[in-house]
This record gives sequence, structure tokens and C-alpha cells, in this order.
Amino acid sequence: MKKILLVLLFGFTSVFAIEHLNDSNFEEKLKGKNVIVDFYATWCPPCKIMTEVLNEFEKEKAENVEVYKVDIDQYRELAVKNGVKALPTLAYFQDGKLITLEVGIKSVEDLKLSSYNYFR
Repeated sequence: MKKILLVLLFGFTSVFAIEHLNDSNFEEKLKGKNVIVDFYATWCPPCKIMTEVLNEFEKEKAENVEVYKVDIDQYRELAVKNGVKALPTLAYFQDGKLITLEVGIKSVEDLKLSSYNYFR
């Protein structure tokens, strides 16, 4: 019974996990969409807080907004190419084009407002 519960629990949490991007799928995933990309590092405490906020935002975000993550330690070139200089950084893209970067911890309300302002 415990095994079944654990399998269900991990399956349920993975449904809400934010997809990670890499060098090979980055541009493809941004095409034709309004996207927020969270550039983070696993060793960064503010990034961990931002992950929790983004998981909450995922439940409340507008349907026309997608959220992805990029680990800068694994894909440093993506961070450099997109002007990331501090963590956590949220990059807002519209149809694959970078609109703006926001640095630091944001609230769910901040994310809703930014999404509305950048993607209306």
C-alpha cells in the first residue's frame, strides 16, 4: 500500500513540475508563445524560493502564458546569450523574442501583473 501511495504522490507532483529547457529545445519551446523562463541554479537559496512561487503561479496563470526553467550551471550559454547576470532571473519572451529580464524574488501577484503588462 505504501508503494502505491508513493507512486501516486510522485506522479501527482510531476504533473505540476515546470519543464526544463536545454540547448536543443530552447528556441522551439518559445516559438509562437508568451513565455517566462526562470534562469536558476540549484545552489541558489533565492532560486529555491522562486521555484515555490512559480509552482503556485502555474496554478493561477493565464492560459496564454507558459513557464519554463533553465539551470545555468548546465546551460550557461543560454544564460549568457539572454543577458542573465544575477539569480534568480525571469526572462519574458514573446514569440521567441526577449522582451525583458526581471531579477530577484517575485510574488505570485507580481508575476500576474508582469504577465498582464508584457503579454496583453
